[in-house]
Amino acid sequence: MIIGPHYTFDLPMSDDPGLSVVDDIEFSVPGSLVYGLVPRRHTTRRVRFNRLSMEERRQLHGISIEAPMHGGWLVQERLNGLPYELNGVNTDVHPMFWEETPEFRDTLERDGRAIINRLIQQGLVHPHVAELVTPYQARGVAWSESRPWVLNVWACGSGKTLGTLLGALTCTGPIVVICPAKARQVWWSQTQEYTTLKPYRLIPKSDVRKKDITLDQYLQETERPFIIVGAESLSDHKHKIRQLRPEVLILDEIHIHGSSKRWKAIQQEDGSVSFEKRKTSASENAESAVSRETRAVAIMEVSRTSSLRLRMGCTATPIDDGRLRRLWSPLDLLSPGGFSHSYGKYAARFCDARPGKWGGLDDKGASNVDELKQRCAFLMHEVSYSESHAALPSTRVQVIYLDRTDLNRADRWDDQATFTQALRVMQNDASNPLARERMVEARLAEACTRKRRYVVDEVLEGLRGGGKVVVFTARRNETEAWGHAIRRALSQGDAQLSKPTPVWVGHGGVSEADRVQMVEQYKLSDGPCVLIGTGQAFGTAVDGMQTTDLAIFAMLPWKPGDFVQWKGRFDRLGGRATLLKVIVATGTYDERVIEILVDKFGPIQQMLEADELQGLGTKLLGLEDRDSIVASIIDKLGD
Repeated sequence: MIIGPHYTFDLPMSDDPGLSVVDDIEFSVPGSLVYGLVPRRHTTRRVRFNRLSMEERRQLHGISIEAPMHGGWLVQERLNGLPYELNGVNTDVHPMFWEETPEFRDTLERDGRAIINRLIQQGLVHPHVAELVTPYQARGVAWSESRPWVLNVWACGSGKTLGTLLGALTCTGPIVVICPAKARQVWWSQTQEYTTLKPYRLIPKSDVRKKDITLDQYLQETERPFIIVGAESLSDHKHKIRQLRPEVLILDEIHIHGSSKRWKAIQQEDGSVSFEKRKTSASENAESAVSRETRAVAIMEVSRTSSLRLRMGCTATPIDDGRLRRLWSPLDLLSPGGFSHSYGKYAARFCDARPGKWGGLDDKGASNVDELKQRCAFLMHEVSYSESHAALPSTRVQVIYLDRTDLNRADRWDDQATFTQALRVMQNDASNPLARERMVEARLAEACTRKRRYVVDEVLEGLRGGGKVVVFTARRNETEAWGHAIRRALSQGDAQLSKPTPVWVGHGGVSEADRVQMVEQYKLSDGPCVLIGTGQAFGTAVDGMQTTDLAIFAMLPWKPGDFVQWKGRFDRLGGRATLLKVIVATGTYDERVIEILVDKFGPIQQMLEADELQGLGTKLLGLEDRDSIVASIIDKLGD
């Protein structure tokens, strides 16, 4: 059975029914299903054609072929010359290909902006979004409205969240976002920044507090549910998602769900083989095995929810290991069964798969690539790096709030003391202004160390997209430790890069000449690379980092002047569009610093023109309504 819009080709039996052509269709058009109409006393029943003997095939009343919309044209080509009747099933969408023509792109952009204006008039989207939307984001909105599946392949830092969010609003009903756990906060904050929807995050039971509202309470309070769940805990929440009966499913970073191993073969005593859904190794024999299925199985089941009308995936690296085999799972999640109900048929058609020399399947190759690209043109919207960054402002500031589940444990202040012990010593000299300043920096440094795991992952993601990355940390200790963590990940192949990636580490303990050389080498590099340093060492009077694609403030500069100086490393002539991510650790001194920065921007702008600060406060906070955000921060500090 095909889930989603498809075509049905009905062939009557004749003197030359073309059985040889029909017998090959399931292989030549992965995702299609061929049935024979077996005669019964007063009717017929459908049986898979490949299960019928030659004698049974000759006695059929007819043949029925089901093909997904994006594969129907291939079936039609193979049936050329044979009599058939064509019927569409749930094909109330426009089955157009993506076309790289000015006329097509201009039409989509115009239609997309009209849809966005309609969403604003309906009160779903904030008015300021109309001015923020780039041409390709507008095209993505129109593209999303015209089909039941969308794959946004957009470069890192291209605004995938906003573009996908607006596309999802073209469909009515509940929305579910499945994303990496570290991205829950991004979706939660940007949904409120750009829309009037009230999102809800499904988090692990161990992280739930008594004062947190339950999902049932949330559903009673909202008319348009918007549920965000981390992919890592999906097995524990999949039943809640299916009970919600969502109409839109968003799979963020869909490439992380690229496993084709969803079933485990079980050899039966009679020699037959049955299959069961795979479970994690820790729960193979657990009584609660249903809730411990692998992530690949859980997300497969959610993608098959019958209420879904629009499935959306977004990623910068859909083929993250350089093999077409990685595409099957994302495509199957968006168009269930549409690219073959079994991975083997997809691999045989598009991966030149054959039995491996030592057993298993050798699926590292590629075949019929043009055909696959044409089929993907029904659902894929690709935005190149050059296009996305040409449309971006010179430096785009994005604030990322990390909750406690996204943070690692704080490192030590030094070999002799923890941060708590060091702060206790500083408090004894609190009357000294320099000591108070040291306490602020120490608290920020402690918050910085707790972001290490998240920042390292963000750096690797930026490198996968072919970008150049700069990270400003707190102290020498963090700089060296993070540089070591990134080098280790690269040496182990975690980033899946095709060539060696330079990593430069600098701080006050490195000579100025060496730091100048680092920046020059970084500037001249034409491929993925990383520069990690303290803001104090690289944040002032340094030219050469304007070629950065992704900049990360792991430690927050707590003085407005420092913030302007650090940001100024990327706002320079001869540069490229830079995405600046300011990482805020919830429940730490970071939240206090955000409030300080925003409050201090006001006096500066009153005294000076300071046009470089215009709009920076609202961008830093991530929302337009400054008063409500400051109030929210105060509430969090009170908690």
